[in-house]
Amino acid sequence: MNSDDQREVLDPGDSLAESRGVVAEMWGKFRAMHGPQHILDGAAPAIGFLIGYSAAGAEVGVFVAILIAVVLGAVRLMRGDSVRVVAGAVLVILVFSLFVEITGEGRGFYLPEVALSVVMTVLFGATLLTGKPLSYTVSRKIRLEPAEPADAAARLRLHRRITFAWFVFWAAHVAVMVPLYLADKVVLLGTFALVFGKPALVVMLALTWLWVRSKATVRAGAA
Repeated sequence: MNSDDQREVLDPGDSLAESRGVVAEMWGKFRAMHGPQHILDGAAPAIGFLIGYSAAGAEVGVFVAILIAVVLGAVRLMRGDSVRVVAGAVLVILVFSLFVEITGEGRGFYLPEVALSVVMTVLFGATLLTGKPLSYTVSRKIRLEPAEPADAAARLRLHRRITFAWFVFWAAHVAVMVPLYLADKVVLLGTFALVFGKPALVVMLALTWLWVRSKATVRAGAA
């Protein structure tokens, strides 16, 4: 067993307890920031678009989505949310709706998500090939990773695995969303985007944060 493996298996009970504590802390912060409510608020306009589209076509779907976004924005402002956050949420729906007008098709509402999935797949895949995993670069910029880790090679190996997980995440989106988009299956495309869009992204971000932090804690305790 090499030194890395020895550090990995050191005090598994303590490591598990630490991970549970981190999860509890992370969930507490998420709730304190009204994360679940923000996800529901973000999903409501998309659900409105699907309902309007199914009932009367793309134009009605766009109208319903924008109406819901504006109403929710007003409610969130009265609830105390910042103007910048609320404006950003409404702007996203406006951009999605604009693509319906540009393309003249209901599936255009999901074109930004399809394009984002393709771009992110390429980015994460490319950094794996170059040997500079994207998650490592991002983690250092947001100071989740120390500027000079004790074992830089081990941290780089960890981030290759994390970056590969993100590559698979986005590639799965491409594998599902692109065929649905090309086949003009708007309802199926919208349903997939609702379930595996923002909610799944939040979960992936949380798991990544937990993964990076827990590994750093284990190695710091073993040092």
